[in-house]
Amino acid sequence: MDNDDTDKPRLSLATSGVAFAGPYAELYPTFGPRLIEAEQSAKPEIARRISAIHAAQVRNEGRRADHLVRTWRLTATEVRLALHLADGGSVAGYAELFGVAEGTARGQLKSVFAKVGVNRQAALVSLVPRR
Repeated sequence: MDNDDTDKPRLSLATSGVAFAGPYAELYPTFGPRLIEAEQSAKPEIARRISAIHAAQVRNEGRRADHLVRTWRLTATEVRLALHLADGGSVAGYAELFGVAEGTARGQLKSVFAKVGVNRQAALVSLVPRR
């Protein structure tokens, strides 16, 4: 079996760096750009490792998102917000990170609460699958 990955589409942080950095970007604004820089490193081993970590994270987030969609029928936006909060982010940080008004994010959170049947962020976070 050939281990050459050149035929596989390569995930790029440049296109999904915000999601990959997640709530860390809220705490460390340079985190996403630094990951992108590392992925584009002239040292192939560094770039390969960053890409592997990113691919694993994308698969894991997909499983978590699928669980939320299947269990509570959340929309993609509601899933993104729930995962952001579960990973330690805030509503204000989510709004800034994804370019929506904080009031919009709070409205989305109310919709999540209604679908899931909770009324506190802590209760929501306890229902979201861990990493």
